[in-house]
Amino acid sequence: MRSSLLLIGFMVLAFAKANAQQPTATDSLTVAEPVIEKQKPADAVKEFFNHFHKKDTTALRAMIIENASLNSLIISESRGKRVINTPIAEFLKGIAQIADSVKFEERLIQIRVTNSEDIASVNATYEFFMNDDFTHSGVNVFTLLYIDDKWKVASIADTRQYP
Repeated sequence: MRSSLLLIGFMVLAFAKANAQQPTATDSLTVAEPVIEKQKPADAVKEFFNHFHKKDTTALRAMIIENASLNSLIISESRGKRVINTPIAEFLKGIAQIADSVKFEERLIQIRVTNSEDIASVNATYEFFMNDDFTHSGVNVFTLLYIDDKWKVASIADTRQYP
């Protein structure tokens, strides 16, 4: 009888050990690829302004497609309305030429996004400050295209309302 109990005990232990080594539904037999979350269009615009404030024209250039357009509607009580089209190369050159002593900030106030899988429109009201003094306000409208796993700027249209 004693030998029967020992045999049953060994069998229970062997079964328990073998069962413990079997994969369960929660075990992973392969290493899963990390899930990379797609950047949000509003975050791409915020990144654009982060580079803008740092005057990082290399990073800005990487965010803009070739032949992107930049159009501004200047609104002034004394001069009326006029449209300015700025080639991207001139825009980037202008940013690079801003003196280090000049502090500028475009503060985004309200952001609205309309997007599908590969195209987005980001509208952002803003206030612009130069050396901590308010200079103008307006609205930015970015058209973004999703290319090579990131949002790229296809066009920027903005208004600039001067007091």
